[in-house]
Amino acid sequence: MKHSFSSHTRGFSLLEVLIAVVVISLGALGIAAMQATAISGTHSSQQESVIALEARSMSDAMIANSGYWGAGNAPATLAVSSSTALSDGTLQGFSNDCSATTCSAPQLASYDLKRWAADLQGQVPGAQGAITCQAGAPVICTVQISWKPNATIAINGGTQGAPASASTVSYSLTNQL
Repeated sequence: MKHSFSSHTRGFSLLEVLIAVVVISLGALGIAAMQATAISGTHSSQQESVIALEARSMSDAMIANSGYWGAGNAPATLAVSSSTALSDGTLQGFSNDCSATTCSAPQLASYDLKRWAADLQGQVPGAQGAITCQAGAPVICTVQISWKPNATIAINGGTQGAPASASTVSYSLTNQL
């Protein structure tokens, strides 16, 4: 028995194949965009975790050196921009290595701040640290870290891979000494 097929039932036309390829391509681009967003979010979370650990590290050093920080001797605000730049001239002047010798409370504070600033710059280049203390009983100090996150503009939001104009983000941790 012989079957007769009309011309429109014999297979796919070139137009149908082209539409299928376009739909699959758009789906693949969507998956790639989701993957890029997930990687960016993971990096941002990692950076925030490192910042929180660095703030906690300085906070612990302050608690351990309560002879300086808890006595109300600390400047009202202390800016830390690199391992060699402290905004307080007295603390800046100390150069003792307190890991090898016994240090006074101010020398230990200077050593801790410089070591913390070096660690912070190593982990998050360009980050700025500040410590603000309010004298009283008890002394309350806030460790604040500011940084510009590494971000990229989303694929649909602008030029692919171009750096975004990231605003400064900050993290604060308050201590009671």
